[in-house]
Amino acid sequence: MTHPAIKSKSVFLLLLAVTGLGFGTALAGCSSGGGEGSGSGGKGSGGNASGGATHSGGVTGSGGALGSGGRTGIGGGAGSGGANASGGATDAGGAGNGSGGAAASGGASGGSSGGGGTSGWSCPPASSLTGAPFTGTTVAAARIMGAPPADAFNNMGNDFTNVEGPVWIGDSLYFSEYKTTEVPPARILRIAPGDVTTEFIADSGSNGLATDGKGNILSANHKAHGIVRFTIPDKTATTLVSTANGKPLNSPNDLAVAGDGTIYFTDPSHQNGANPQGGTRAYQWKAGDASATAITDYMQQPNGIALTLDDQTLILGGQSGVKKYAITSGMVAMTGASFGPTEVTQSGVNADGMTMDCAGNLYVAVAGGTTVYVVKPDGSKLGTITLPSGGGQANVTNVGFGGADHKTLYVTAQGAGKGQGVFKIQLSVPGRPY
Repeated sequence: MTHPAIKSKSVFLLLLAVTGLGFGTALAGCSSGGGEGSGSGGKGSGGNASGGATHSGGVTGSGGALGSGGRTGIGGGAGSGGANASGGATDAGGAGNGSGGAAASGGASGGSSGGGGTSGWSCPPASSLTGAPFTGTTVAAARIMGAPPADAFNNMGNDFTNVEGPVWIGDSLYFSEYKTTEVPPARILRIAPGDVTTEFIADSGSNGLATDGKGNILSANHKAHGIVRFTIPDKTATTLVSTANGKPLNSPNDLAVAGDGTIYFTDPSHQNGANPQGGTRAYQWKAGDASATAITDYMQQPNGIALTLDDQTLILGGQSGVKKYAITSGMVAMTGASFGPTEVTQSGVNADGMTMDCAGNLYVAVAGGTTVYVVKPDGSKLGTITLPSGGGQANVTNVGFGGADHKTLYVTAQGAGKGQGVFKIQLSVPGRPY
């Protein structure tokens, strides 16, 4: 989610269907010394420290590969998991609390007690994932025509707008479109089956979007200067948090949600020059907290944010490139390490929205260009996904998986002259819905 000329994203609550399998199984070849590209300038140079076990989930300083371990239980979506009887801090199921279905998580069917996540979908067993998400090293996404619609909001597509925050919920993709003014007007649009785009919420104030695991939208929200939940289908708005350190937040940009319901989000000052926090940080918030808590040493306009599949590593992007931070017993490490090839870590890179597929590959939209970089769990580059040429100015902002099999990658882009939009490409590996 970015600057008026750059952007804003998020984490779907996934689980592995076979207890004890460990995501490390899907990350064969990822050594404990792991290959994170060292950054330069403000990127927190330095790769891995001493080698740690690969099941450490990429703990900073351990050198382990990302994404091992697997989540054991996440909350059920409305209708997918019955009466949400299973536990967890926010009916999220918590580790080991998801009931019903395979591996005590509800599996694909959603179970009878709230397991299985939004719409009952979860990553397939790691052992079933073979091959790369696409053939070759570079593939191109295709534009979804009419997303966003050319109308009065964007001056028939002629004005510069930022299209952001794709999230798949139920059978539809939801995304934000916002203008470039201070605390910009924003709306949420919906792409229904058949790629039909309509306005869902006319005045949402939103940037990056995620889901709460119960079929509702969570938004990083400029207008509320906080995190706002919108229920589906009635669109009721509830501000969950809007302060930190006794002051209003700046302009929350993107967010990711752990299996226990903890929300991690970035708060740059791109859409709020007043900068009431007096700085730009990442934060975490749990249900019941009166305000958000600042985390990590990432203070250069943090932007994109994601979690590994086991919730044990937080990944941040922004003007210091991509960095990873260990999470231990719910506490995020203050210092992190650069992660990924030089294209996402070098000085001057502005890493925007990110998502992760079920094999642990990280997808990074780099602001100001037309390329999404795909990073393997060991930090090396797998390949790139690009936007098609022509059709007006378009710069990537965010990414998220969707479709019936969660193998369609959606890419949002800012631009003008009808260049802004939503693009998609079918891949061979499923991934998270934001």
